[in-house]
Amino acid sequence: MNEQQQLISETLNRLLTDLCTPEVVDGSESGAFAENLWQVLTETGLTAAGLGVDAGGSGGDLEDSLLVIREAAKFAAPVPLAEHFIAGLLLSEQGQSIESGPVTVASGKFVIADDLSLTGSADGVAFARWCAQVVLVAEGTDGLKLCRVPASDFEIVQKNSVAGEPRDAISVNSKVSAESVFSVDSQVPERIRLMGAALRALMISGALESVLEMTVQYSTERLQFGRPISKFQAIQQQIAILAGEVAACQMASHFVVDSFSTLCEMDIAMGKARIGEAVSICTDIAHQVHGAMGYTLEHSLNHRTRRLWSWREEYGNEREWQKLVGRHFAAQGADKLWDSMTAL
Repeated sequence: MNEQQQLISETLNRLLTDLCTPEVVDGSESGAFAENLWQVLTETGLTAAGLGVDAGGSGGDLEDSLLVIREAAKFAAPVPLAEHFIAGLLLSEQGQSIESGPVTVASGKFVIADDLSLTGSADGVAFARWCAQVVLVAEGTDGLKLCRVPASDFEIVQKNSVAGEPRDAISVNSKVSAESVFSVDSQVPERIRLMGAALRALMISGALESVLEMTVQYSTERLQFGRPISKFQAIQQQIAILAGEVAACQMASHFVVDSFSTLCEMDIAMGKARIGEAVSICTDIAHQVHGAMGYTLEHSLNHRTRRLWSWREEYGNEREWQKLVGRHFAAQGADKLWDSMTAL
């Protein structure tokens, strides 16, 4: 990290330590939006880090936003930072600015008529019930349209992921203003999917770091037969495997960050697949070391592991991305397999 990113990381960690407590995360899962957390992150410019000032952002580099999203995942921050960032990027490309209220992105089936009547629905929309606006892509008579729609225009059926995070079903049948509709090319839906996959990969990587830290700490504090369980060879072996997986995810996340500006499909596919693979291994080990304690509300491990299980399935799980990678190399032919792999 450069000096600015180091400052962002330190500031964010102090804020989240104070404001993203286990009680706040539990409260979010019970239906209370972390309003104070979002407000403070907005006031410090962290919800729009990396977005241009003209787009309503706080400036800085693209990597600044990716850092914020990744670091926030370490604390299981129950706010739509990733979706807000994707919406901000899409709107900035149209010369529009992101507002301070949380904005989410919906990927579903939407149609917009010439009179700007918008109809359609989407499932699994992150934090829709707590957002001020929804950004979506609709099919128009003359191509795809990016639409910025007030959340109040939607009928929202509240649903939660296994992590207790809002993943709502939304539907709309209303007119939108002409100032909120923009013509976009046919690649935008795929770009949204790639951005979502990249950000989920970074979030998983950040949460896994937190899982490793918790597991190491618990193993040094938990006594068995008069000594810390970290002194037992079996536990040491498991933690070594966990650390190796987390290190591999850290390296994969670096490639994802490097590929985000161009949205290189292969790099993001391999990153999401590799990081997704680590989830089962790491969560199994973490809960085995913690025993039943890790599943209780008194311990924050379950906040991370349940989100890991949820995030790995969003924007394509590892199996989907592995198939894409496999088809890519298979298409090169047997004679070019080695050259194709080493070129990456």
